[in-house]
Amino acid sequence: GINAEYGQHYYITNNLRMRVLLGLACLLALGSCMAPPEPQAKPGTFLRMIQESLVIVFEGMFPDGRTNDIIEMGILTVKNDLCKINNPAFQSHGSLVLGKTCKKAFVKEYNDDNECGGVFCNIPTNFVQFANDTLTAMIEAQYDEQFFGEIETRILEPVMQWKCRCGGTMLDAWLGCKHNIGDAAIWYTMMNFGNFDTTADYLGGQGWKDYWVDVLANRLPWDDIEVMLQNTISNLCQRNSDARGNQQCYTYFYDAATTLYQWFLKSTGFNPAVKKNQRGGILGDSPEHCATYDFSELVEEGVNITFGSIKDAVVEKFCVAECSDLYQDIFLGCCTASMIQDTDLEESIRNIATGVADIYVDVYPEDEGAAESLIPMIFGYYEDAMSMLRDPTCDSGVEYEVVPCEGSARRGGNDDDDDDEDPCPGLSGKQLNICRKKAKKSAKGGKGGKGGKGGKGGKGGKGGKGGKKGKGGKGGKGKGGKRPKA
Repeated sequence: GINAEYGQHYYITNNLRMRVLLGLACLLALGSCMAPPEPQAKPGTFLRMIQESLVIVFEGMFPDGRTNDIIEMGILTVKNDLCKINNPAFQSHGSLVLGKTCKKAFVKEYNDDNECGGVFCNIPTNFVQFANDTLTAMIEAQYDEQFFGEIETRILEPVMQWKCRCGGTMLDAWLGCKHNIGDAAIWYTMMNFGNFDTTADYLGGQGWKDYWVDVLANRLPWDDIEVMLQNTISNLCQRNSDARGNQQCYTYFYDAATTLYQWFLKSTGFNPAVKKNQRGGILGDSPEHCATYDFSELVEEGVNITFGSIKDAVVEKFCVAECSDLYQDIFLGCCTASMIQDTDLEESIRNIATGVADIYVDVYPEDEGAAESLIPMIFGYYEDAMSMLRDPTCDSGVEYEVVPCEGSARRGGNDDDDDDEDPCPGLSGKQLNICRKKAKKSAKGGKGGKGGKGGKGGKGGKGGKGGKKGKGGKGGKGKGGKRPKA
């Protein structure tokens, strides 16, 4: 009995001692120990399922409470190299990752604006703590609203604020230096330690490094990538003129996405994570059925819910008069109009996908058939979605305003033009839509301005359709003004 009691005491004491030592070791080690957070959403909710998946991600990044060895090595390598951009004593040195030419280009960006150029050092320096804090906050969110709020605060806002301010100049710096990216020593590091096949057939006798430098610098469709990134920045970073204040369009689209998430749960039977007293406030005066899509027949018959079935269900709701104000506010505001009327953006995305697919097929010729069928399928979905938003087909007489934001290239970009004078100053949301509809009816048949909002029937120049026989001035591509449903 004494030995058993002593053994138990020894085990408890020794175990406690080991825990203390482990804790001290974690505190002293780089990237201190981080216990996996516990999901806080109510069991049985869809959010709880998401959080349980995020716990797996967390444990993969921080096994045994420590940063993954491969991740840690990569972060330290990148940090030690790229933080020299921020240090005047090392700015003239070469760069393992960027090479001499691109290092010089991004040093200039840092010296001109350290918030833009400093990103190369800031990301690896703060990545571990950021990943731990962000994943923990998302996993420990009790409600959907809190979960999406963490994403908006920790990811969306800082990323988009930097992108809106710095994205264009940083892209220009890269495009001006990429021709010399082969100078970077990291190519040899990757070739020696990346377990790549340096004699693969796709190389065609070319050296592994030379092949992939050519892909990165020349074969990727950079002209289209530039159009896509610049136009995306322009569309997402513009002010949402449908809303009061200085809300930018990326916030509008994020809010629309969170609304679709709520409606997806309603339509598929998954349980939302909401407070007991919370009800669907987004609906306002609109009836409940506007936020519910009927997939019951498809589910009961064991048929997969396809993009086509989702599109048909959404279009059906678009055509319901009592839902139109809700759909106008959430899905067809000026931010959406600017994006869907940007045909240059649409074309650039298509060209990028085709160019990347060509490179993929060169490397994996055995997958040529799958690649050739996948691209048309994806863009079939994309074009169907754009068609639905540009011109929903209805027999009910429901009409929508599809007018780009004030100052948008799709609208002409000149808010001071008398032809584009805002007929509804100071209004937003539902009141703005009602005012615009009345203004449109009184102006039907009038001429189109720059990127104009003219009446029905006429041709517009780039930027919008004008009135009968009237041509809109130069602006962005697309259609402006009232969009009646057939």
